[in-house]
Amino acid sequence: MKSDALFYQLFQTAPQIFFELIDTIPACPYQFKSITLKTAEKRLDGFLEPMVKGEPLYFVEVQAKKDEGMYWRILLEIALYFNQHPDQQGSPWLAVVIWFEEKHDPGFGLIPGISITDKTQRIISLKLPEVLKNLPDTSLALNVLRPFIVDNETEVRQNFVTWVQHIHSNSPDPAAEQRLLEVLTQLIEQKFRTLTYKELAKMLNLVPLRELPSGQELVREVLQDYSIDMLLKLIKQKFHFAEKTLNQVMLRLRQLTLKDLEQLFGEILKFKSLKQLNAWIDERLAAQQATESQETPPVNEP
Repeated sequence: MKSDALFYQLFQTAPQIFFELIDTIPACPYQFKSITLKTAEKRLDGFLEPMVKGEPLYFVEVQAKKDEGMYWRILLEIALYFNQHPDQQGSPWLAVVIWFEEKHDPGFGLIPGISITDKTQRIISLKLPEVLKNLPDTSLALNVLRPFIVDNETEVRQNFVTWVQHIHSNSPDPAAEQRLLEVLTQLIEQKFRTLTYKELAKMLNLVPLRELPSGQELVREVLQDYSIDMLLKLIKQKFHFAEKTLNQVMLRLRQLTLKDLEQLFGEILKFKSLKQLNAWIDERLAAQQATESQETPPVNEP
């Protein structure tokens, strides 16, 4: 997953993460969007629109590498937006550029955060590690993005349960919580590649929220999505399937139970063709259907 795309998904799932990063409490709910500017065919990947008219518009860029023209480009995008949305031209606005590392930021140069007549700074630059370190321990943004400021696997093992508890306590809804937990586990897997799927699954199962019925379901869903993601990576690496075929395999994997997915990790390297993989999946689905039939009580006819 591209790092900038990951952040835009986070902001769409839970806009409060964005506002925590810029240390702002919004006066109304916001909706994150990705919009296309006509004629220029330029896409604004990060845009937060207020649900109440008159509140500030937020333009967002996430940068994982150095970009000398970043600030000029975001100004051009903002100008195009207001030119194509004249009804918004009187709205207050702020542009936020989030840099993964301080060395990537070229500085404002001739654009010192530009101020309009109201002397309000219109562009701010955030260095992600610095911002995260200044957030409170219970912050949703901090706990989802912990891997950006954690340097060793020992710290992950010692604190993973606590991070998940904070996400559980601060998520806007169960669906958002599931997505945020997926992002956290993906970031851990990307940074600490020696942390295995089984170890992450074991840590996630230690979280106290699984004792609740809703928590148990959430844990199962997160583990299932993570299992499928890891299996697809193995399948792509071994067979070099086209994206269309991988998508078809993914749909079939989603029909399997978490137990079957875990078993498949031990079998996948033995298969030599898509036919063998599909045969294995067919066998598991048939067994699953037979079990469900046995558990369904017969209907007594009058």
